[in-house]
Amino acid sequence: MMRSLIKKMITGLSIPQEYICIGLEDFSIPLTITCSNSESQEYKDVTNTHLFLGYKPLIIALIAEASHPELHLTSTICLSFHNQKFKINSTWNNFLMDKQSIARLELRKLSYEWILGDKKVLFYEGVKGEHQFLNRFNKFINRQREKLSKPIPGNVSLPGNLIDQVRIAYATPRIISVISVGNGEMINLFPTDLHGPVGEGFYVSSLRIGGKANEQVEQLKSIVIAEIEAMNYKEVYALGKNHMKNLSSRSSFNILKETSELFHISLPQGVLRYRELKLIKSFDYGIHRIHAFEVVNKQFFKDHSTLAHIHQYYAQWRNDNGLQTQMLLR
Repeated sequence: MMRSLIKKMITGLSIPQEYICIGLEDFSIPLTITCSNSESQEYKDVTNTHLFLGYKPLIIALIAEASHPELHLTSTICLSFHNQKFKINSTWNNFLMDKQSIARLELRKLSYEWILGDKKVLFYEGVKGEHQFLNRFNKFINRQREKLSKPIPGNVSLPGNLIDQVRIAYATPRIISVISVGNGEMINLFPTDLHGPVGEGFYVSSLRIGGKANEQVEQLKSIVIAEIEAMNYKEVYALGKNHMKNLSSRSSFNILKETSELFHISLPQGVLRYRELKLIKSFDYGIHRIHAFEVVNKQFFKDHSTLAHIHQYYAQWRNDNGLQTQMLLR
């Protein structure tokens, strides 16, 4: 107990894991994300119209109506993360903003832009992030600890401010879905949290360049992406190793007897709903290959709380500010 108290005092952290699984529908009082720019006083809620697609570098996509370009989507933008109504009462890096925001990201627009159906997808790269999840002393101590820590084999190192940008991006729940690919009796299943729908008819996701998972998606082109019941969190995290594994026999996986309706691809245990997707185009940025898919079918299985996760820093901020969080610790 004393050791835990000392650790909390020095690091600001009492939550033991870097990423905390949650049930999305059980998650109360989430942050709102507001987009503003340095060219006008216009701002807009983008909580439900943005996608987190990459972490080296940080990649955020914003979704707008293709026929009505939005004025706030300029060459540089600021995303503010806040838990109360957004009011312009301060500035940060020349952006008009709300000083009560607990985190903010500066982003610059990339040259890539997709039209998918009636939606326009604009891609932005992280420039700088700043947050108040922990106090200055705790953040300083943790930075020193990170510098002294040995890299974990297989993990991607996040230098400098990039690590804070990623922490901020995970200050809103990110759904952990499972992608299934298959070629007859040979299949693979692996989790992803860098993805999301674009309207009803399209989907965008990214995978790490050089990984077996990305290679399999590109070769097979038809995939299933399934949202999973939160209580299956341990099984889904255990599938992470499959990003670097070859296709294996169906008997190697814990799957349902049923397969997807059109592609007849295996479905993971705990599936709540799934989409069958057809790969249509891609581009590379940083360590990521970002894919666009057409949604060819959607199916609903059952209605339970959906698996998602948030970052430890934001989970700690919630605890410190009296917000209840039902954490699923691995």
